[in-house]
Amino acid sequence: MVITVEIDKFAITKVLVDQGSSMDILYWRTLQKMRIPESEIQPYDEKIVRFSSERVDTRGYIDLYTMFGEE
Repeated sequence: MVITVEIDKFAITKVLVDQGSSMDILYWRTLQKMRIPESEIQPYDEKIVRFSSERVDTRGYIDLYTMFGEE
C-alpha cells in the first residue's frame, strides 16, 4: 500500500507501508526538505542490503514520530 503521510506539517508522498520490513527508509533529500538538523541524525555505520542483495551505505537513523488518521 502506498499512501501520503503528514509529518510535522510536511506532506510526505509515496510512503510504502510494509509491515514485514525491518527498517523504513527516508531519502536524504526528504530530510533536508523537512528541515531536520543533521545533528539530530544518530550515527549508524552498518550497510543495508537492497532487494538485489547489493550492500548500500547509510547516513544514520532518527526516530520520527507520526500519527495516522484524523487530528
